[in-house]
Amino acid sequence: MMNVISHQIEDQVIQHKLSVDFYAGFQKFSNFPDQLRRYSRLGAICRRVYVFGIADSEPPSIPGVEFIEISPSSVLSREWFLLVNTSSFWTTLVAQEVDGRDITTGGRRFDGLWSFDEQVVDRISLLISQVMESSYQPIRQRNYEQQNIHISDVSSRMLGMLEQVVLNSQRRRVHLRTLQQFAETSSNNPENLLEDTAEILHSIFGATGVVIAGLNPSKEDYSVCAVAGDANGKGWKMPVSEGLIGRAIQQARLIQVTSVRQRHESDPLLPTAKALIAAPIIEGQVYGAIAISNTESNQWDEDDGQTLMAIARMLAIHLRQIDNSVSNPTEQLPTHELQQAVVEQQEAVVHLLTLQKKLRSLGNLTPIQLEVLRHMNKHFAKLVAQIKIARNLMRK
Repeated sequence: MMNVISHQIEDQVIQHKLSVDFYAGFQKFSNFPDQLRRYSRLGAICRRVYVFGIADSEPPSIPGVEFIEISPSSVLSREWFLLVNTSSFWTTLVAQEVDGRDITTGGRRFDGLWSFDEQVVDRISLLISQVMESSYQPIRQRNYEQQNIHISDVSSRMLGMLEQVVLNSQRRRVHLRTLQQFAETSSNNPENLLEDTAEILHSIFGATGVVIAGLNPSKEDYSVCAVAGDANGKGWKMPVSEGLIGRAIQQARLIQVTSVRQRHESDPLLPTAKALIAAPIIEGQVYGAIAISNTESNQWDEDDGQTLMAIARMLAIHLRQIDNSVSNPTEQLPTHELQQAVVEQQEAVVHLLTLQKKLRSLGNLTPIQLEVLRHMNKHFAKLVAQIKIARNLMRK
């Protein structure tokens, strides 16, 4: 917020080319380099720019900018301030650093105020003149109409920033809802899983069109497994050399097109798209790709692309787990059926062990019979370990 307010004051001077005396407290000169470009512009516009700070580093030489060294013991060494005081525009930001770190950003904490009040600005101007050991020249007449125009400009920019913050927050909520809804999808049927994913991206994420494609074993083409919205091609086979989906598969990377018209990139499966994102479904290997479209340009940002990439990776993991369960049929058995099968095997082995025990009790067994029993005992031990029969049965 301190940076935002500072930039609002600086931008007003820069945009209106105000020839003013501009005062800024940086606490120490080592805090200044990040603002070098901005203050070079101020130096070219203002009558003079004064930058206050502890001389903990050598300040750069900038035309129109004068660096004022302050003592480390000065109260100004803990203050961040800006001041503009003219007859047509006056404002000040004055803040003092306080102990602790900001709980949101982890950065420094400040306590202060931002004011357009002429009495506050006059008071700060008097204090600045005392620090600089110069005479204070109060402003006798103010142009309130012009001041109102400046305040309106600043307020309009701040409102625009606030609206953008609200939009960003809403978009992040959409991202979280999309990820949460996908995480709750638990179908072990690949076709149902892909169709559910496409519908989530269409109805919750807000894509006007969705295509989910699976790479075929030949790796030369892919099949369209699921579509939603205004997408085409369910069941079609397409060469990987064609369209944005094919490129995402071939290059195994996220591809984002903010404006199809400007980039001259499109996908035949999403004919109404003005913006496109394609993410490979990849986890050790490329399974395919997800592509989403929007009928308006510049509707998606980097966060949207990263969210789609996260869903594609999770989808790849889910598909791999389904593949593993198909290759190992016992993993597909419902829990109650698997438990019943284990019980039945346990009962059979217990019966065989009982017969073995009776054979041993008969005595007078031939060497061949004893060898058979040893082999039976060896195999029973493996079965017991696999189906978790109590070890004491082997000891009886």
